[in-house]
Amino acid sequence: MRADLDLAYGSLSRAQRLDLFRPPTPAADGQSEGGRAAALPVVVALHGGGFLRGNKKHMRRFAHALVPRGYAVASVNYRLSGEAAFPAAVVDVKGAVRWLRANADRYGLDPTRIAAVGESAGGYLAAMLGTSGDLVFPQDAALGNHGVPHAVQAVVDLFGPVNFLTMDAQQRANPHVRRPMVHDARKSPESLFLGRRISKVPDLVREANPVSYLSPGRTPPPFLIEHGDRDSLVPYQQSEELAAGLRAVGGSVELTILPGVEHGLAFPLADRLPGIVAFLDGALRPARTTTS
Repeated sequence: MRADLDLAYGSLSRAQRLDLFRPPTPAADGQSEGGRAAALPVVVALHGGGFLRGNKKHMRRFAHALVPRGYAVASVNYRLSGEAAFPAAVVDVKGAVRWLRANADRYGLDPTRIAAVGESAGGYLAAMLGTSGDLVFPQDAALGNHGVPHAVQAVVDLFGPVNFLTMDAQQRANPHVRRPMVHDARKSPESLFLGRRISKVPDLVREANPVSYLSPGRTPPPFLIEHGDRDSLVPYQQSEELAAGLRAVGGSVELTILPGVEHGLAFPLADRLPGIVAFLDGALRPARTTTS
């Protein structure tokens, strides 16, 4: 596996770095075009950590699973809440997608086949890429590559939050959660992410909600969403909210609520990876044709 580490996709912060993993030879995906290796589909992997911690190194397990199957995997760092509040992290991951597209030829990537995969806070960012990736935020200009699209063609959201203001009620309604986190606290991950206690800024909460960017006539990319019903940090109903919003505008959604499953490292990723890979194959792999 070839690894290009700490590639800068932006210049505003040291956090704006990504690691790019690719097969050891350009033809590792077994495809070719006119005798040359086909460009690689790309998976942008986004780490969790409550928006306040975490590192791109934590997503290398996706590279180990996907690169042997002919994918390039870009594991992305982004500005955490201790450095900059919303929408900084969203702007960063959009900037990373633009950078990958702008440098596709250099690294043998296919700019038309990019997916986002994320866990927890990273799942939220992947969802934001999926629902708002065709929209330009005013802050996007600071990361350059103007005019390069930052939309993705598929999203895998693993136990990510969506609507910060409904999380507490959903946790209280879950009989499996004994000690729920209080999300409407001054120093909760969500309040720190927005820079204000969430109940004091409902308009900002709405702006930060991926569902807010869905509208009829703007079909989102296909989504795979998975969540454990015993999640004590992010209630599983958050994923149900996202799936309902996507379906309301005609989106393609695969939603799985896993019984008895908790958050983070307790999520059975190894068991779920074959389904995730199958989803990505279906969304990003070109249809093979046969000749007689």
